[in-house]
Amino acid sequence: MSCSSIKHRFEEERQRGISFERAMEMYRELEGSLAAHRLELEDLKRTNADPDRIAHLQEHINDGERLLREMKQLHLH
Repeated sequence: MSCSSIKHRFEEERQRGISFERAMEMYRELEGSLAAHRLELEDLKRTNADPDRIAHLQEHINDGERLLREMKQLHLH
């Protein structure tokens, strides 16, 4: 699943109330998605791919990393 769809789902579920288990599941999904994006980015850079495509992928990675940081800062009540 893409980082943006994970973010969208996370925000929806967080507003309704999200369990620790579900948040961790989504966190792991996001980590996996980011790992795949990073590998793809390395390949694109190695093959001197289109700079716009590289920049677009880097932005997805940045968004995903921001969401990971946000998830790490969650507090249970």
